[in-house]
This record gives sequence, structure tokens and C-alpha cells, in this order.
Amino acid sequence: MERKKLYITTTLPYVNAEPHIGHALEFVQADAISRYFKNKLGRENVFFNVGTDEHGLKIFRKAEEEGLGVIEFVDKYSQRFKDFCKLFLVEYDSFYRTSEKNHHEAAQRFWKKCDENGDIYKKKYSGWYCVGCERYITEKELVDGKCPDHGVVPEERNEENYFFKLSKYREHLLNWLKDNPDCLKPFSKVEELKRIISEAEDISISRLKESLPWGIEVPNDPEQVFYVWFDALTNYVNVIGFGKDEERLKEWWPGVQLFGPDNLRFQGSIWQGMLASVGLPQSYKLLEHGMVLGPDGRKMAKSLGNVISPFDQEKKYGAEIVRFYLLSGISTYGDSAYKEDDLVNMYNSRLANNFGNLLNRVIHLSNTKEVEINNLGEVDAHFKKEVDSYADAAKQLFGYFEIALGSEKVDELADFGNKYITKEEPWKKELPLETTQKILNNLSYLLSVVIELYSPIIPSSAEKAKRALEQRESIILFSKI
Repeated sequence: MERKKLYITTTLPYVNAEPHIGHALEFVQADAISRYFKNKLGRENVFFNVGTDEHGLKIFRKAEEEGLGVIEFVDKYSQRFKDFCKLFLVEYDSFYRTSEKNHHEAAQRFWKKCDENGDIYKKKYSGWYCVGCERYITEKELVDGKCPDHGVVPEERNEENYFFKLSKYREHLLNWLKDNPDCLKPFSKVEELKRIISEAEDISISRLKESLPWGIEVPNDPEQVFYVWFDALTNYVNVIGFGKDEERLKEWWPGVQLFGPDNLRFQGSIWQGMLASVGLPQSYKLLEHGMVLGPDGRKMAKSLGNVISPFDQEKKYGAEIVRFYLLSGISTYGDSAYKEDDLVNMYNSRLANNFGNLLNRVIHLSNTKEVEINNLGEVDAHFKKEVDSYADAAKQLFGYFEIALGSEKVDELADFGNKYITKEEPWKKELPLETTQKILNNLSYLLSVVIELYSPIIPSSAEKAKRALEQRESIILFSKI
């Protein structure tokens, strides 16, 4: 059943450092999805949430390292994500911050609901804690005694904490996944999620305040604070009215959630268990994007010298070119190496030589030949049918959240237009004016479709192209680099 309203959200990145290229990928992917569905369903029927996760031990320690108060620290780095959104044309409807009072109150309401349903209990616990992961690491996860993700020896801790009965919801979640295998993209991850859910144990959801003074107080126990993940995950429903506005919550939930490859356990198991506990439906779609690798094909790391900053890339190429490459040249659901040569080649071939060249040729010829364009009534029915078949294929891919594949189909449509103009040669002097006008009207229709389809990916350039086509304004939209 096709949805009439759509709620889209990213994960909330930690504000312990500058936005990196992985954040950039997730944010622009979510924005492209939001823009596509706003065009399709109407802006009022799509709600797009982003934000920042601002609690946890590593944030507290990073603030100390920089000699800043923790509030000053999170304000600084949260603003950097806002700066990124503005720069890369991420047009959100809500920017949610977990340090704000409204979130504290909402998260506590969520906790109380889980507690009322008998899903929270307290016990003593000992284990290995990784500050980088903000979680306890099991013995079998350790590699040479170190965290597999951060390569450091975890801290040994003995605490009395609150636990969430995740194991209680194993069967419920396995049945949900069985009945809704298409809830997760890529589909290849379904078996992995099934295994994660099958092995799910009760999880620690609080920390002693004396060891973590920066966090949300547990209701009725001021000596304990929320485990950062339990705190942050609640944002997805808090922002749309959980515990305050049930009608609004029902209007928007369940939603579409984008997240990275290290996040499946939290989004697909823990969060789904939390939803079940408070009586809410499971997420509508879980979209796990791939990892952006360094140019050498390895995971980015400062020690390897292969880390790529989106801000540095913007200064070098411009935000929309970087955005285009992330959405068109990086696999939507697979790992991809970020290569500047590929960025340049893709921009030149797809935008400068293909779409941009066709736009310039059609506008230039309409002016030199003094013929009217943008007249749908003059478009050949067979030509329109061919254009629409490309458009339908692209829309279907975008509707299935296949951004890179959809963009590729738009490029194919622009290429079809360039082959058509080369074949028909509307610049020939001996060609009847009526025939020239027919050809150029066909092409203006094709270009209007290309512009519409590209608008979620390159919104600023698409708007300029639309205006130029409508006004027959000669323009070099994409200069080769």
C-alpha cells in the first residue's frame, strides 16, 4: 500500500568531532529522499528530521580535552552539523538536539512507559566497556583483548545498572522480520539482522552518574543516567509527539530510518524492541547505507592518512558537485571508495557533457532559429512515450529508495536526448522551420523531465536549469573541471 505521508530521519551523529564524509553521505541521501517524496506527495505530507546526539562519556571527555564546558562543546559541534546542512543543501524540517530540555522530558516519558510495562529492572553487572562505542563489549567480540572497532583495550567496570528486557521481544521481532523482509535495505542484510535478533540479550541502559555526570537522569533514581543509545534512539518518536501528541505521532509513525553499516544492531534490534515495549509499530523502512572508504579502498582512519573532509571537498569542487557524486557515484547500499578522479569524470560526463550540453544546445538553437519551445501540445506522442518510460523507471527506483540507480536512469534519459538531437540535426538550414520547432519542443519536454528528476539530487542547479529553459536564457550551467 502506497503511503500518503512519509516521515524520514537520519541517525543522530555524535558531536565529538567535525562532520565526516560518512555523515555527509547519510544526510544528503536522506535529503534526496525527502525532496523526491515532497515533490510526489506534497511538502506538507513529508517530515524530515535530522539532529545531533550530545550525551555520553566520550563527549564529556572530549570537552575536557578541549578545555571547554560540556554545553559550550556540544553547542560548538552541533552548529557544525547545521553549517554542513546549510552548505550541502540539506533541507530538514526539524533539527533535534538531545541536550535540550524537551528531549530530556520526552526520553524520561519513554523510560517510564517501558518501566510500566515491566521491561526495566536493576542488577549488578561487570564487563568490558569501550568509550568509543559507548557500550559494553563481550569477551567473544574482543580481538587480541581490544575493541574490534577502535583498537583499544576496554575499561573494566563493575556497576549496578538498569537493564531493558530486549530478550523478551526476540520472537516478536523475528516474526516482524519474517512477515516484512522488505523493511530492510539492502536485502542481503536480512539474515544478519535475523541473527542479531536471535542472539539478543537484555541490555544495560543506565550508567552511574558519578562516572558519567553528563546525561539524562533516570526517573526516580538521581544516581543513574541514561545509557546514551537508549536516550538518543527515542528521538525518532519524541520529535513527532510521543507522550504528548498521540494524534501527531499516529499521523507520522512508522518512519523511514537511514543509518550506517555499524548501526544495524541498534536500529534493527534494540530500537525495535524499545518500540514494541511502548506499543508502537516497528519502523516502516530501515535503510543501511554503505561505508565511504578512502581512495585506497580501506576504511578511513587518521593513522592511514585517508580521511576525507566534506568541507575540504566543498572548497575544492563546490557543494553540489560533491553532493552529486555522493548520490550518483557512491553506491547507495554498498561500500564505495571515494575517489576524486571518479568525481571529476562523473561530473564532466554526466552533467557538463550530457545534461548541461543538451540544455545549452536546445536553448541556443531555439533563440537562433527563433522558434517557440516548452509547448507540450507540439511534443510528438511517440517521443513523449519514450521519455515517459525513462521517467517512470527513474521514479520507480527513487520510490524504492535506490538513489544512485535512479540518478543513472536520469543520465540515460539525457543521453537519449543528445542522441536524438544529433540524429535530427535541427541546426540544418534546409530544415523546415516547423520541423525544427517540433524537434526542439520534443527536447524541451525531455529536458523538463530531466530537470524534475534531478531536482532531489542537485536542487540548486535544477532550479537554475528550469528557469533558463522557461525563459530561453542561454546558460553554461556546468563548466568542465
